Amino acid sequence: MRYWEACEAQVTVEEAIEECRVHQIEAIVRESDSASVDVTTGDLIVHPDEQADYCGADILGYLGY
Repeated sequence: MRYWEACEAQVTVEEAIEECRVHQIEAIVRESDSASVDVTTGDLIVHPDEQADYCGADILGYLGY
């Protein structure tokens, strides 16, 4: 997937966690608000939208792209 496509993408929680894993970041879903967080640092990676999907741009931003 190209960068601009990834920025516009809406992904599932499984896809978001897998993308983080590919970048050596262990992510989990926080039960209280369904946000994805970095296990090591506790940092917020991304909040879900109204359809319970995650914004690709937010994930890329966390990964440093």
